[in-house]
Amino acid sequence: MRARDIIVMARRRAGLTQQQLGQRLGAPQVTVARWESGTTEPKFQRVQEVVAACGLDLTLGFATADEGSWTSLIYEQLGREPAERVRHLTYDRFDRVAALKLVGTVGARAIVVGEVAGALHGWPLILSDQGTLDLLVHPEDRELATETIVAAAVNPDRVRLLDAPAGTRGFADLARAASEVAVDGATVEVAALVDLMRIALTDRGPYSQRFALALDATLQLTARAPTSTKDESQSTQGARARADAWLATQTR
Repeated sequence: MRARDIIVMARRRAGLTQQQLGQRLGAPQVTVARWESGTTEPKFQRVQEVVAACGLDLTLGFATADEGSWTSLIYEQLGREPAERVRHLTYDRFDRVAALKLVGTVGARAIVVGEVAGALHGWPLILSDQGTLDLLVHPEDRELATETIVAAAVNPDRVRLLDAPAGTRGFADLARAASEVAVDGATVEVAALVDLMRIALTDRGPYSQRFALALDATLQLTARAPTSTKDESQSTQGARARADAWLATQTR
């Protein structure tokens, strides 16, 4: 867990605004904002001071990365509507929800992948302050998506149109298990958790392993609840089978 995550969780648990926390520390609000966005990295002693200012103790210990340390955070996220899950994890000026609503209204066939998809599913990780909204677009709709979604986005440089994320065979591969998610009145297609894990496990990005662990923890918790329809159950089982088959090829 990074310093930014600790600071955000401590402040929220204490019910403080960034300005209120800054006042307790004798620091301006902008300093707290920079810590939480990851723009600056405070020293460990400063993190301890932040936690203490929130009326909490910072206890350190060793634990395996997959033993469910995110359980309470994921349950909190699952208790929110999808749009609020994204907003709750956003600490920069990029309005991801507005961009998602645009995706859901223009008619281009697109599947949300990447960290925003993880947030929509309920994962606990704060979204990167330079992160993007990643969309896997149907080949026939790429021009439409470029002319509508990207062109109309307030932050067009933060919207990426992908052809085939790592570990996948493109749109048709992920479309089979993707699910519809309502986002503030619009409906978007979101890649299944197991497919997002497949991408994270294949990708060589600096946070890919962390993403995979967060996705796995989210999958374990959401899998405990029964699926609402037979079609959803079959879709999930099919996605799991494809993920298992892919993982088997990586361990031979």
